[in-house]
Amino acid sequence: MELARSSSIINSMEPIVVSFFEEQLLPNYQLKCNCDKCTTDIIVLTLNHLPAKYTTTQAGQAYIKALYMNPQMQSDILQELTRSIQIVEAKPQHWIADR
Repeated sequence: MELARSSSIINSMEPIVVSFFEEQLLPNYQLKCNCDKCTTDIIVLTLNHLPAKYTTTQAGQAYIKALYMNPQMQSDILQELTRSIQIVEAKPQHWIADR
């Protein structure tokens, strides 16, 4: 089966996690390193530990975003972000990007 090139597959969790990281976590937590590599690693590690929510439409994205208004789901994101921050801060990889 070949996917049509015009259709896009979106992991709706990505903008949710990025938004939560930027709007909820960063104003309240001082990162040891806030370089692009470390912040991207935190977001990617978090996304790898949360269930992916794929959609192909904006309506689907809006529906999934609405689901994550639930306090328990927001708590799950915060918990994974906190865990990812601890991991990245313990072993930052930004020096690898400089090579």
